[in-house]
Amino acid sequence: MKLSDDFDNEQIKSGVSFGTMIVGVLLFIGIVVVAVFVTNRKGHSNSPLNTPDNSMVQNTENGQQTNGSQSDFTVSQSTLVSDDLDFWDMYKEDDLQNDTGEAVESVDYAAKLKELEKEEAQKAKEDDPSENGTKTEVILPDGTSQWIMINAYIDKNTYDYTGLVCEEPFMRYYANAKKISRQGLKLDESYGSVNFEAVENEGIDFCILRVGKRGYATGSVSYDNNFVQYATDAQAAGLSVGVSFYSQAVSVEEATEEANLTIAALRDNNIVPDYPVIFEMDYVIGDDSRTSGLTKQQLTDIAKAFCDTIKAGGYTPMIYGDKYWLLRKLDLTKLSGYNIDLSQDGDVPDYPYQFVMWDYNHEADIKGISQKVTMCLNFVDYKMR
Repeated sequence: MKLSDDFDNEQIKSGVSFGTMIVGVLLFIGIVVVAVFVTNRKGHSNSPLNTPDNSMVQNTENGQQTNGSQSDFTVSQSTLVSDDLDFWDMYKEDDLQNDTGEAVESVDYAAKLKELEKEEAQKAKEDDPSENGTKTEVILPDGTSQWIMINAYIDKNTYDYTGLVCEEPFMRYYANAKKISRQGLKLDESYGSVNFEAVENEGIDFCILRVGKRGYATGSVSYDNNFVQYATDAQAAGLSVGVSFYSQAVSVEEATEEANLTIAALRDNNIVPDYPVIFEMDYVIGDDSRTSGLTKQQLTDIAKAFCDTIKAGGYTPMIYGDKYWLLRKLDLTKLSGYNIDLSQDGDVPDYPYQFVMWDYNHEADIKGISQKVTMCLNFVDYKMR
């Protein structure tokens, strides 16, 4: 008997059948996996976003979505536009909500951008109130300041202020390493006795002497008591002389009268000025004046009438004023033919237009004069003209 051998053969046959069965099971599982994968791929390729008509047919038996359009349709063939996509209108202004479901106010980004640009422009203006040199600051009589536009049609000064040298109490101006300025001072009858030889020894080149004035309240005209004596002594000491008249004229007629009185004072006393005849008018501090109610046009006409009369008399006219008076009270476009005497304390003037004389210090100490005096710098040597 070979019972043991028969047993072995049956065992071998059974083992082969069992192994084949395992392989078959694995193969079946693999086919199922592949089928599922292929099915998912088709589902994605048939997405509504890739169909021209967005039509879909729901298969209720297997839950898959199939496309009713041609199978070879590509993305590049799509005719969709932004309005066809629902998500562009998902967040309507009246539907915006936060996480808690509360309504949220919509944001107008265009308006926000304009507001931001406006804030940046305002900040730039605060950082540079001159707006890139197109405006200049004026100090008003009450101490407040105002930035005003610089007139492009009025001649600008071309001074190089690196050439200004302060040699206390004097200010000198150099160009091409050569001093071209002349040092002067201003006097009226209130200074009493003056030693002009001592003044000349101090380095003063010229004096501006006041001929007379008109009262700011009464309107009466008077000559300076010391004018003739000052002019005689100054010229005898070798100083050049210019003159001024303090005006409170309220009309062209009064301005013309003041100019004629000045011419008469020069001619009657044989005084020949080397420097200009200056028209002085400004605001009165702490009191009302007869000129306080005049308009800019009236003040301009008055200044022009005085200067025109002086020029007709054969003398050189000049207009005095501080920055406020010149820029806010006069129309300089109508006075362009006349030089300016600028009154502005400091080391460097910031007056934008052309000027010839500069009153830079109103409280200087000079030997030969007992009181503090106004110092002025002339950028032109009138005596050499």
